[in-house]
Amino acid sequence: MIKKVSILLFTCCIYFNVNAQDPFLSQVYGAAQFLSPASVGNGLYQSRAQANYRSQTMAGNSLYRTIVLGWDGRYKNRNPDVQNYLGLGGQIISDQVMNGILQTNYATINAAYHMYFDDKKEKNFSLGLGVSFIQSNLQLDKLKFYDQFSQGIFINNSQSISLQNLNSSASKISVNTGLLYTKHNENSFVQFSANAFFMAKPELTINNNAEASGFKSMVFFNFEKEVNDNKKTAMVHASYSNRNNIDQLLVGAAFSLPFGSYYEYVNRIYAGLFYRVGDAVIPQVSILMKQYRFGISYDVYSRGMTGAVLNPNSFELSFSSSFGQKRSNNFRTIFD
Repeated sequence: MIKKVSILLFTCCIYFNVNAQDPFLSQVYGAAQFLSPASVGNGLYQSRAQANYRSQTMAGNSLYRTIVLGWDGRYKNRNPDVQNYLGLGGQIISDQVMNGILQTNYATINAAYHMYFDDKKEKNFSLGLGVSFIQSNLQLDKLKFYDQFSQGIFINNSQSISLQNLNSSASKISVNTGLLYTKHNENSFVQFSANAFFMAKPELTINNNAEASGFKSMVFFNFEKEVNDNKKTAMVHASYSNRNNIDQLLVGAAFSLPFGSYYEYVNRIYAGLFYRVGDAVIPQVSILMKQYRFGISYDVYSRGMTGAVLNPNSFELSFSSSFGQKRSNNFRTIFD
C-alpha cells in the first residue's frame, strides 16, 4: 500500500507542476511530425502513416502511456517545370497518466513547403508551420489524497481540500514552426533541423501566480549510409530539446543487415543502442521491409535517477507504412 501511494504521489508531483513533463519518445526518429512540422511530405513515397506506442509502469502500476498517430503526404505542383512542392500532414498525440486519470490530447495540422537546390533533386530545404489544439482532462473523483490521510475519511461524500485548486479540464491553441535541410541520394541520407514548439499542456491548477510555459526548442540530426557497398548500413540519430531550462538529449546509433529478397525489396534488420542522457540506456531492434517499418525498444533506467527501490519499466513500439508511387530511386532509410 505504501509503495502504491508513493508511486501515485510521485506521478502527480511531476504532472501537476507548472513546468509539467512534455510527452517524449525513445524511437522519436520514427515519428517525423513529432520532431518537426517541416518534415511533412519528406518521405520517399507519396504519403506515409506512422504510429508510436509507449508504456511505462512501476511496481506493476501504470504510470504513463503515450500514443502518437500521424499521416503526411505531398501535394504535387501541377506545373511539370516546377519541382518544389507542398507537404501536408496531421498528428494526434494522447498522453495519459495513471490509466487516464490525467489525459492530455494534442491534435495538430502541419504544412511545409519544400524547395530543391540542385538538378538531381538531392538537396531539399523546407519551412514548416503547424497549429495544435490541446486539451487536458482530469478525473477529480479519482483523486482524494486529503480524504485518505486526514479527518476527511470520516465524513460521508467529502471532497479533498487539495482538489479545490484543480480544474477538471482545460484547453489551448498553439503554433509550431521548423526548418529542415535534407540531402538524400542513392547511398546516403542526411538531415539537420531546428524547431520551436509553442504548445504546452493547458494549466489545470487554479493559480493566479502561475507562469506561462516557455516555448520548446528542438534540434536534431539524422544520418544513414550504406557501408562498403555491401548493403549493410549504419544510422545515427541525435536530438536535443529545451523548455524552461529543462534539457533532454537523446543520442544513439544502429547497424543493419540485409535479409531475404533484398534486391527485389529493401529488407533490413537494425540493432542499436541509444542513450537519453542522465535518464536511460535504450536498446532497440527495427525491421525495414518493402514499404513497412517495425520497431521495439526498452528503456533501462539509471538507478541514480530513479532510486534503488522503485525502478520504472518502459517499452515502446513503432510502425510506419508508405503509400503511393515511389518518388525516386534514392536510398530507402529507416527515417522514411
